[in-house]
Parts: sequence; structure tokens; C-alpha cells
Amino acid sequence: MDEAALRAMMPSAFGRRGGGGGGGGGGKRKAGSAGDGLAGGGVEESDGQSTVLGKSAQVEAEDEDDGLTAEERAANREAEEKERERRERGLASDDDDDDDSSNDYDDDSAVGPPAPPAHPSPSPLLPPSSLPPTTHTASFTNTHTKTLSALAVDGSGSRFALGSYDTMLSLYDFGGMTSALQPFRLFAPWETYPILDLSFNMNSTHLLVVSSTAEAKVFTRDGAELGTCRKGDPYLRDMRHTRGHVSGLTCGQFARHDASTFYTGGSDSTIRVWNTDRMHAGQEDVIVLKSRSRGGRTKVTALECDTAHRLWASGEDGSLGMWDLRSNLNSKPRGSVQAAHDAGTWTSAIAVEADRVVTRGGDATVKVWDVRALGRGAVVERCGLPGAGVHTGLLLDPFAARGIVTAVADASDAAGNNDDERAAETRAQGGGSGSIVVLDSLTLATVSTTRCPSLPIRLHWSAHTNQLFATHRSGTLSIFYHPSRSTNGVLLPLSRTAPSSLYTAASSLPAGGADSYPVSTDEMRGALSESAKRRRLARDRQSAQATRMPQPPLPGRGAGGRIGASATQHVVQSVFGVPQDLHDDPREALLKYATPPKHAQDAQDAQREHADEQDEYTKAWTKTQPKTLFSEHVDD
Repeated sequence: MDEAALRAMMPSAFGRRGGGGGGGGGGKRKAGSAGDGLAGGGVEESDGQSTVLGKSAQVEAEDEDDGLTAEERAANREAEEKERERRERGLASDDDDDDDSSNDYDDDSAVGPPAPPAHPSPSPLLPPSSLPPTTHTASFTNTHTKTLSALAVDGSGSRFALGSYDTMLSLYDFGGMTSALQPFRLFAPWETYPILDLSFNMNSTHLLVVSSTAEAKVFTRDGAELGTCRKGDPYLRDMRHTRGHVSGLTCGQFARHDASTFYTGGSDSTIRVWNTDRMHAGQEDVIVLKSRSRGGRTKVTALECDTAHRLWASGEDGSLGMWDLRSNLNSKPRGSVQAAHDAGTWTSAIAVEADRVVTRGGDATVKVWDVRALGRGAVVERCGLPGAGVHTGLLLDPFAARGIVTAVADASDAAGNNDDERAAETRAQGGGSGSIVVLDSLTLATVSTTRCPSLPIRLHWSAHTNQLFATHRSGTLSIFYHPSRSTNGVLLPLSRTAPSSLYTAASSLPAGGADSYPVSTDEMRGALSESAKRRRLARDRQSAQATRMPQPPLPGRGAGGRIGASATQHVVQSVFGVPQDLHDDPREALLKYATPPKHAQDAQDAQREHADEQDEYTKAWTKTQPKTLFSEHVDD
């Protein structure tokens, strides 16, 4: 069958691109008739291209109807070949030879997919909102003398409380504070017990104060005491039958879903649920932590209540447990990890966000757990982060929960707790040193580090003011803020000037100090003479204020606020009358009954004259000693 017959059998659109004609754009083909093609031996050549049985070459199929000229097609082919060679050599797509022009670079970058990077790119950094503001710092000093072990900030970030090992509780309010940064209330809830934990309720109206005693106290936001929790019977073995803790407390926190419910954990291996209205009668419910260690008990080291009605707790044996507050608390925990941290270490903090839990262990580790798979172990963990003791804080950023903020001690200052000799030495030297570290919650890689002159302990990041609170072992408080990113909070008192006084403010003294004042004193004038001293002493004796003499009674009617004669004084005198012997001399009244004095020479005469007048007090001796004998002893 010849070529003409084949063409007649094929459809008219065979071998053509849809949407393009045979004469569109490219090199023009020389049209020939079927007879001419046959005469040429069945092959038609035009510009070096051949057509056999109506099929064009592969090059023509690619270049047909693409809207480019032959020169542009050739340039594209050359660029593709260069890009293929670069990929084979492992070079980037934007690298080029020295002889390439800028136009060639633009063309190369637009052709083909981008080449893979020569080195893996680093992990993306945290967003700015996940990093605490640390550009500026305000320090609160000269209030506490020992470690600041407790910190609580209300929901608005306008009021906070500090507790210390010096047994003092201080309350601060930014609204009424001046640049002196002094508390408006300072008192000791217990005389000799340090404060271990503080917590505001969800309405910021009540403050929970936990000390090392077995009884927690609740105060108002102004410092007025509302009540004390009941203490349990220490002679009962079963902790479920006691109405309160039987040993010292370790931690406490208010509930996130109820303003009147709070939780306390103690060294008696129990977590107790309380209500502020009935805490004097006993707890509402109790959770007993069962440990696999010897004795079956462990100290509760940390508590955390989330918004999903779940209560998290850690023990000194390294365990981590979770209870659903809406279920029976006497049952086993909904989720638990027996060896979350090393046994014998103090897990100091727990942070919860949705299905993610972060724990700060006393074994210098930070671990991230998945709530849905606690038994599978930690999702990611980081070692080599020594803490500052049993109160080392940890928190998630309040905006995206992407960053983890914790306190890290230097290797030389991480030996033991605050009560050991090493801590005493570091406090004497200024509280040691440490850092506030921000970690990525996905990889626990260090994102930023802020050095502190004193070892940081408790941390709190206020979402309303965007300010970071940090307590220190030296007894000071640092508030980190940013002038533009932070609002209110510590910015309010810093903008106010403290009232100055020449008698109270040391900063108001002139450059020369107190000696610059032209005050004349006795020492400057010289010593007083003896006569001047006597005159001053006589004058001071007449002054009731100088001698601190009490005020004498006021005669007559009252005046100047003092009470004088009573209005009912005459009634009392008329009923009882005036005593008759009010002005009598008692000595004269007694001598009236005595025997008149008798001398030795006229004793017999006087006795005969008064024989019939016997003395009332001496007549008992008339028979035994009728003759009166007087002593001859004469007093010198």
C-alpha cells in the first residue's frame, strides 16, 4: 500500500497538536503534493527535517506551536543542559560560571526545580511571642533576707505576693506602688515556719499560703486571714480516715475551674481537696499516692491542675500521675509513669498544655510527655540542666505554648538545696549565679539564655502585661520587661517618683551629706556648764512630756476630751454617804485604848489611882503579873 492510500485512511488531525496549525510559529515547511512526495521516493526533506508517513520528527513535535523562535528554543536547550550538569556536580542552582552574564542567571533560575541545598538548613526559630522580654529589668530588694521560695501573681498581673524562708509574706500592688518598689503589706503568717508555696484563685480574690506546717491558710488579696485548714489525727494509720494532713505540707494550688476549691500536697503521701467555706471542718476528698518504694509512701513534690479537670502530681520516688477530678479519686490514676525521673530526686514543677506535659526533675532533666501515651515514655528529654533546688520553676509561654522557660544553675552552684552549707555560702556571696533558659518544646534545643547575677528559682510569665517574674536565692525579685511590648505592670510604678522627705529619704540629702546642713548642736557649741545642766534638769522635771509623767486627774468638770467629775457622782454619795472616819488619824484611834505611860518612881501611885480602871488589853495579866515591869533597855 502506497503513502497516498495510508493518508486517505488516517484522520485529518493525525500528527497535529490541538490548538495549533501546521504553519504556526516555527520554521516553515515546504508544502508538496502527494505526487511530488511519491516522486521523491516517499521522503520529503525541508530545512533538514524529514517526514515519513505523515509523522514529524521528535524535535519538531516538541518545538511545534510553542510560540518560540528557533533561536529561543536553542537557548532553552543550552540552559537545560547547563542546569543538568550543575545538578550532577552538586552545585546550587544560582551558582554559575564566571563567564555567565546576569541575563543567563535570570534564565537559569527560572528553568527547572530548585536544586537541593548543599547543607541542611537549621530548625526554624521560635516566634517572637514565645520569647520572654528580657531587655530591661526592675529589681525588688531590701524586703526579704532569705531565699524567695514562693511566688503568686493574680490574673490581671497587677498584684503579686512573695513568700520567703524568712517566714515573711509580702503583698505588692502596681496600682499604688511608687518607684521605691515597696510592698503595701508585710507580715508573718506563721512565726517560725518558712513559706513554701503561694497561689491565687481564678478570681484573684483569695490567696493560698502553704508553709512547712500541716495546716494551710487562706487570705484575702489584701492580707486578711479567712481560715485555716484542719489538721489530721497523727495516730491514724489509714490516711483516708484523717480529716487533714498529719505532717508538713510541700505544695498547693487553687483549682482552675472553681474559685473556692484548692489542693494541697504533703509529706504524708496524700493530696487533699479543700473548700474555702468548709476547710476548718476537714477536706472534701483525698488522694493517696501509693509508692513502690519501701513503706509504700512518698512525698508529693509538685501539683498542677489544668483546665480539662485533670490533676497532675509527682512524687519523690520519681513517679508522675494524673487523676480526673470528675471521677472517683479513690481509684487508680487515669495515667501514670512510675519512673518519670530518678528516684530520690525532687520533681519541682509540672506544666500542662492540651495533650502535652512538661516536667522539671531534680535529676537535671526536662522531659516532654504525651498525655495520650504516657506509658511509651517521654517524647523528648534534655539532660544537663541542673536546678536551683526544690523550688526550681518551669513554665510554658502563655501565648503559643511553644517555648519552655526554666531556671538553670551553674555547675558550681547546683550542689544541693537551699538549706545545705553550699547554699549558705552562695547566699553569703550574693546568692550564686544562674540563667533563665528558653527551650524549644519540640526539640528542647536552647533558643535563648539570660544570665542572672543571683540564682533564679520561681518563674511566672504574665500574659496580660507580658512581663517575666523571677525570684532569686539572694532574696530579691527581678521583673523582666520590654518598653514597647510590655504594658502596665511594673511600668506604672517606674513612671512615678517616690515622695521625698528630708527626714526619711536618704536620697534627698545634699552632696555633702548630713554635715552640709547648718544645724547647731551642743557638741558644736561646746559642753554645757554645771549650772546650765541643773537649770535644764529642773526645767525637764516640770515637763510632763520630758519625764513621761502620767496626766493627773482633772478636778471639776471635764474639758478637752478628758473626763472630770461624773454626772452621777452626787447620787452615789447620797446612797452610800461620806465615811465618818475619812479624816481620822488611825494612830490616835489606837492610842486611845492604850494604858497611859508610867515612870518607875510613880508606878505604884498610878497603879493605886487606876486600880479600878483596868486596861482592856492588859487585864489578863492582873493575877499573873500584878506589878507592871518595864524594860530598862534604852534605844540608842
